[in-house]
Amino acid sequence: MQYGKMIYHHRKKLGWTQEKLCEGICSVSHLSKIENGNKEAAIETIELLLKRMKVEKEEDTINLDEIMIQLKRLWNLIERADYQLSKQIFDELILNEELIHYTSISNEFSIVIWRYYIFIEDMQNARKKWKQLEKKRKKFSQHEFIKFLFTLSIFYIKEKRYDDSLLIMDEVQDLVPNIEVEFQEFCFYRALIYQIMNQPSVSMYFCNKAIPIFVQNNNIKRILDSKMLLSLQLIKSKLLDKAELILEEVLDNSTILNDKTIYYNALHNLGYLYFHSNQNKKAITYYQRYLESVQDGSEEYYTVISNIANNMIILKEYQSATELLEDKLTKIEDKNSSLYIKIQVLYFEAKQEKCNLVEYLREVALPFWIKNSESDKLIKYYKILNDFYKENCKIEEQNILLQEYNSILLSILNKKGI
Repeated sequence: MQYGKMIYHHRKKLGWTQEKLCEGICSVSHLSKIENGNKEAAIETIELLLKRMKVEKEEDTINLDEIMIQLKRLWNLIERADYQLSKQIFDELILNEELIHYTSISNEFSIVIWRYYIFIEDMQNARKKWKQLEKKRKKFSQHEFIKFLFTLSIFYIKEKRYDDSLLIMDEVQDLVPNIEVEFQEFCFYRALIYQIMNQPSVSMYFCNKAIPIFVQNNNIKRILDSKMLLSLQLIKSKLLDKAELILEEVLDNSTILNDKTIYYNALHNLGYLYFHSNQNKKAITYYQRYLESVQDGSEEYYTVISNIANNMIILKEYQSATELLEDKLTKIEDKNSSLYIKIQVLYFEAKQEKCNLVEYLREVALPFWIKNSESDKLIKYYKILNDFYKENCKIEEQNILLQEYNSILLSILNKKGI
């Protein structure tokens, strides 16, 4: 127990000066050395200082070896994405948080607790813990520093700072060449970033590295997560048959394991796959099955609804798509949100209101997608506009549109470094 830290913490908490605390017990310089850890004080002096602040010494209340075992267990449970057991261990550990601040494992404890907050996506506490750790990082041991950096890379993913996350991962890998041995999730999270950044070939590379690492660690949950991620990259790379085999395997395994999260995510990915393979009826079926797991009114709910409607429109099931969408528009409060714009566009398509669609595209949707560099939507809907102008013999508007289209796409490609 580092009693100097404990004394300093409680003195500051009470708002006391060193003079007030040490009066009649020891000199100010002696107390200063105790607080800074530069001098070992007699146990009697420690007890007198703590007693004056009405703080119990509690030297036998925690066993650091046991705490370290629990910290390692919590880290391992997080790596295995075990929410239930990790919460139990966290709840036990957090009871000792204040006492552990005065021990040699304080940094290790804080990093693991920070990792847990990130894991459960409690970003308010995660940001708070990050700021606390940043102040202490110069005092970290090499092991603590590497663990901190790895956790920081995951934190940046949750904060959508993907470039920063990759930079940190590169830094960690320079320090520890076999980083994936020490942190089995390293390749998985790297694959996830490249998937988000729409680099499927690189994401596939890291997925294929992650899977055998998880197999070696018997980490079944993460094996399935990695295969799910791999299936998305295969779909984007048009390797649809291979993706289908993987997803069917994941679906079967999740049923055996009774893991509903993976099961429903596999249903979603199958819907995505069948959309890309032009099997739109199958896509609708799988999206509808996935929708059973999604909270009504959530962002994910409206995203899936739009996916179902899009497949219906492709099949020319306009009435079904209209009925699905028409009451959703009134329920989305933010009329400038990406979801509202997407659903409004689909609604005009389902109603076959071409003039309204063109007007909304020109005034609202296209400017929004240009601003957010959504190239897939721009390609699709510029074509719809071009066809509309062509059908209505609006040659001048068509020429202006083509110039605009080429200029915008070139700008987006340049931004992406393509």
